[in-house]
Amino acid sequence: MKSFIRLGATLGIAGSVFLTGLSGIGNLPGMGNLEAIALPQDQVVKKLQEVPVFTLTNPKGEFVVLSRNNASKPVSQVGFFISKQDAQKFLDNRLKKENPQLASTLQVRPLSLADYYKIVQESKKKSDSVIYTLVPTQQQVASATSMLNQNGKKGEQFNGIPLFVPKFKKDNSYLTIPLAKGNERYIPFFFEKEQAVALLEEFKKAVPKEGANTEIQVVDLYGVMEALNSSSDPSINKIVLYPSRESINFIRSLAPNQSPGAKPAPAAAPKK
Repeated sequence: MKSFIRLGATLGIAGSVFLTGLSGIGNLPGMGNLEAIALPQDQVVKKLQEVPVFTLTNPKGEFVVLSRNNASKPVSQVGFFISKQDAQKFLDNRLKKENPQLASTLQVRPLSLADYYKIVQESKKKSDSVIYTLVPTQQQVASATSMLNQNGKKGEQFNGIPLFVPKFKKDNSYLTIPLAKGNERYIPFFFEKEQAVALLEEFKKAVPKEGANTEIQVVDLYGVMEALNSSSDPSINKIVLYPSRESINFIRSLAPNQSPGAKPAPAAAPKK
C-alpha cells in the first residue's frame, strides 16, 4: 500500500504540456509486432503495483469464494473489482440479500493489481479450481463498446478491462506526459475514457495544429499485461497505468501505516 501513497504525490498532470510522442510498441492491437522476449517479473509487478483493486474478505483476511453452477458444473470464483464502489454495491445489493449472516462479517479490502497478477500466476502452478476474476466498471465497458462500434465494428461487445490511450493517427505514436520531476516522459493508459479525453483536450489547446491528428485507442488490460511480460521493446517500460479518479481519491485518502493483505482461502458463500 505504500506504493499507492507514493503514487498519490505524482498524479497531478493537469496543466502539463504534452508535446512529444513515442512510436507504436508492444504486442497490442495497433501497437506493432515485436519479438517476444520475457521481461523480469519485478518490472511487471512494479507497473501493476500502482493500481488498486478491491475484493471481499472475512475477518481472517481470507478471500470470499463464491460458488455457482455453470452448465451443471460447480464453479468457484473470487471477484476483484476495479471500482471500490462496485465492490461495496456487490456486498450491499447482492450478498446482504442472499446471505445476510455471511455478508455482515465481510468487508471491502484493497489490494494492488500486482497482488491480483501474482495470485493468478500462482494459481496456474497449482491444481487450483478457483477462478480469480477482475470485474471492470460497466460504464467504461460501455464507452469501449461504443468506440468499437463507431470504428466499424458494429454489434461487437468489448470483452475485458478497457484502457484508453491518447495517440496520434498518422504515425501510430502515443502522447506522453511527465511524472514527478525529471525529463522522463511516459505513456498514460487510463482506466477511464474521461481521463483520456481530458488529456487530449489539454494537448489540443497546447498544439492546436495537431488536434485533428489525435484520437483515443481502447485496448484490453490483459493484453497490456501480456505485452509487459513479452515485449522486447524498451519503450514498453514507458507505459504507466493511470488509476480511475475514484481510485486516485482512495489512494490520497490512505493513512501512511495502512497495509492490505489477504490470502486466497475459501469461505462459505451463497450460490448463484
